Amino acid sequence: MLQTQSMAKPVQEEAVVTKNHGLENTPEQLLARAYALRGDDPDETLKLYADWADTYDHTMLDGLAYRSPQQIAALAALTEERRDVRVLDVGCGTGLLAYSLRAHGFNRVDGLDYSAPMLSVAQREGRIDKAFLRDLNERLGMGAECYDILASTGTFTHGHVGAECLPELLALLVPEGHLICTVHRDVWDEGGFGTGLQALADARMAAVRSREADRLFAGDKEPSGWFVVVEKTSC
Repeated sequence: MLQTQSMAKPVQEEAVVTKNHGLENTPEQLLARAYALRGDDPDETLKLYADWADTYDHTMLDGLAYRSPQQIAALAALTEERRDVRVLDVGCGTGLLAYSLRAHGFNRVDGLDYSAPMLSVAQREGRIDKAFLRDLNERLGMGAECYDILASTGTFTHGHVGAECLPELLALLVPEGHLICTVHRDVWDEGGFGTGLQALADARMAAVRSREADRLFAGDKEPSGWFVVVEKTSC
């Protein structure tokens, strides 16, 4: 169990059976529903995460051995020595990544998500400070250069968010701030992340400092995602 210096409640480890409208869903079925989402059907996305919010932690941790929140938090700790920096968990869901960031000593962590029920869990459990209900496919309407780190996992994946949001996200970072995130292997090209990051590099807006392939879930037989560190350039 991770130990945290914040007031965030520990993530409880217990088996859970998820029921949605009388239908039982295994962890694998719920993940398949998430991966089957279509980016052009926001109601479907909102319904899934409203159904899933109260049992999401147990589904992902116990049922699927979701490991990337801990990995991204560890990568953030290696990238940034300071712990009092401003951090935004992008697509925070219930705050699993925010919880891991706090376990590494980051004590100023906000959360942004599209699902109000998921955000509510993150706030209720004390994993995030401020909560922002936003659609990453739209203008965010937030202040410029207000965060030192943007951390994200599970957001840049099937049927969720493409690379079109990257310039909007970079605007939230201070110069030399970092976006530290996962991108599912299957959407690196399909979602435009490779070309999008190259375009930002060509425009001298950002630079990819590292990109490593690894497993998002402990049970994955091969690397299923890219773990990426992007630095916002100062010019």
